[in-house]
Amino acid sequence: MGKPGISDYNDYWDDRIERKHYQYTDVHRKIVEVVEGVLGKEKARVLDCGVGPGHVFKELSGLYETYGLEISEKVFSLYTFDTSRIQIWDLNHGLPAFNPPLDLIIASRIIHHLADPVGFLGHVRRSLNRNGWFIGVIPNICYYHHRLKFLLGKFPPISGAHVNFQTGPTFEKMVVEQGFILRQLTTPKKTIRAKIWPTVFSQDLIYVFQKSET
Repeated sequence: MGKPGISDYNDYWDDRIERKHYQYTDVHRKIVEVVEGVLGKEKARVLDCGVGPGHVFKELSGLYETYGLEISEKVFSLYTFDTSRIQIWDLNHGLPAFNPPLDLIIASRIIHHLADPVGFLGHVRRSLNRNGWFIGVIPNICYYHHRLKFLLGKFPPISGAHVNFQTGPTFEKMVVEQGFILRQLTTPKKTIRAKIWPTVFSQDLIYVFQKSET
């Protein structure tokens, strides 16, 4: 696999843009659906950590007061919407100050990029208002296709961007230990087996946590 992680995120996005690997997916659709289910039509302040191609940010900006953090300037070339609330930021440095606190924070497919995910979660908790929400989306390294690859002695197509690895249950435990309550585990996949057992039959896991009062 070579050295884990990404050394230059602008090069990373150059490659993705060249391959046109930035389409709207079921993961983006499901995140927006989950956010709307949590916040409803109430006025709210939302932060999208790792704006990426901008699909989630764009949709949520039409519904809520939405902010974004993105490490790569290159990806801005994809945006066809107002970017005044998107800040260039390395999440390894925590989160910038938000005043008043936020109602909901999204970290979609970025936890595995971070050198200190536990420290990041501490920043998330401090940036949320009382009973605020955290949505964490992780690639499922225990997806059954990956398990079959290991069984056959092959390494599954897990991205070399990972600098840390968590299974679904270990991610859940890590977040709960930082002062959150798990409210929902869902998946963008629509199959019955994925809905019943997402940690085996879904490639992406969407966790919905609420800030605890302790």
